[in-house]
Amino acid sequence: MSKLYCVIGLGRFGFSVAQRLIELKKDVICIDKDEEKVKEVSEVAPVVYQLDCTDEKALKQVGISNVDVAVVSVGNDIEVSILTVAILHSFGIKEIYAKATNPLHGRVLAKVGATRVIFPEKEKGIDLANHLAGVDIIEAIDSTGKYVFAKMKAPSIFVGKSIIELDVRKRFGLNIIGIQRNSRFDINPSPNEVISENDTLLVVGKKEDVEKVGL
Repeated sequence: MSKLYCVIGLGRFGFSVAQRLIELKKDVICIDKDEEKVKEVSEVAPVVYQLDCTDEKALKQVGISNVDVAVVSVGNDIEVSILTVAILHSFGIKEIYAKATNPLHGRVLAKVGATRVIFPEKEKGIDLANHLAGVDIIEAIDSTGKYVFAKMKAPSIFVGKSIIELDVRKRFGLNIIGIQRNSRFDINPSPNEVISENDTLLVVGKKEDVEKVGL
């Protein structure tokens, strides 16, 4: 079953997260109390609500208690962000990513239920969206950032097939240089290694090819 995402706060960071998740064909609920931001996001997002994110009843009415992953990006209003995270945590949402303006704010967010605190000056919205969808770009391996080293969940089209059968270099432009399976880590796996459903793959390739395959 596919995950349901929610992005609360549609400023620059929140908008970039929502836009990328939508590009990746994920189910996303977008929320902001600012009418202009809601109008702007409604051009790319099918589900957008204008409401106060500290209104617990309103959040329940639009189905937020059913989401799997929430991203809280409500700008510089520290009190609102803390209250929002606390409400989402009370709903039982397992993954809550919250934007913080400073380290103290981040520590408070973690205490009230954020599973990960984001500092936008260090992490781009598009990178967070990629992470939520299952791909982490670990680092660029050239000065242009065109080629990257990345970690990804094994795509469904890979499962049950060997590396040689998949012919990933020719078909997808990637090289699989490692496989993590449970507690075992295999560097430079055999071409005959069969990919399992819960494998994590370490790959090298063009950033666009990594994102295309992994997402």
